[in-house]
Amino acid sequence: MFPSYTRKAWIVAACLASGVLADLDKPIMSPAVPFDHTDSIFYEHLSPTSSTYDQWGWGWLPLRCKAVAQDRGLNPYDFNVYNVHYEDCNQAWVMCRHHGAQVSLDQMIDNFGRLPVRLRNYVRHQIAVPGDGLGAYTYSDLGDVVYTGDIGHLLRFWVHEAGHAVDRNINPSQGYYSLTDAWINEYNKDAYVCDSYAKTSMIENFAQEVVVALFDNVVPGGIGSLVPNWNDIFHQYATVQAVTGDTLIPGGTCNRLFADDTIVCMGPAAGCESKRDYEQANSTEIYESEPIVCNLG
Repeated sequence: MFPSYTRKAWIVAACLASGVLADLDKPIMSPAVPFDHTDSIFYEHLSPTSSTYDQWGWGWLPLRCKAVAQDRGLNPYDFNVYNVHYEDCNQAWVMCRHHGAQVSLDQMIDNFGRLPVRLRNYVRHQIAVPGDGLGAYTYSDLGDVVYTGDIGHLLRFWVHEAGHAVDRNINPSQGYYSLTDAWINEYNKDAYVCDSYAKTSMIENFAQEVVVALFDNVVPGGIGSLVPNWNDIFHQYATVQAVTGDTLIPGGTCNRLFADDTIVCMGPAAGCESKRDYEQANSTEIYESEPIVCNLG
């Protein structure tokens, strides 16, 4: 029988829309940060990391991947699982991809490998599933990220979703850093938020500021090369840079934050467990709540 997770409500941060928390009361800076212009610039200044990969034998997958499949009404048998070995880490990252996912394995590997390795440390598993529109969501407590739709060319989503895991794990015992007095005090020093999505909640605002902070670190001229009114949000992105230290600076080696998830069988047809074990592994004790999913197109 497979071990199950302790029963609890999982806090999940969505990619780019959330009704969980109230809209922020600050106006949007004008011009707003044009996040749709950042992808091509990130690809120019965030170099890919050399990597190799190998595929798991069919029949096994991480528990989170199976839980996501079940939550979305997908067949766990339709997933492939890979160990991705980056040259700056002695431990492989495990990625799950549904056969019908619009995001390719090569895109998953390339985009993730472009993130600074110390930012990658906050991500445990990546999961790609088919979906209409553009979307992603993060189980920020353990750094599991799910990608839906054709977003493989949008590198900023990889940064934003990792930013949720950073937010949740700057001080895990305190929950989201973006909901602490320390963050809110700095937030209150600025008169604006960076765009309309940042305005949807403090958690989403923080993740957008992670994108800004990384851009400011790696692009010559910083965020000022993209928007002239960068000072409108200076305290927010500078605080992200301060509290994350070298996390948003390329270089270094890995120091993974989370151990890989429990490995489970896809199901009886895979021949790796009895029907009784399969039914027990599919109980509601595995993951109780559903993530918040957003569609972007």
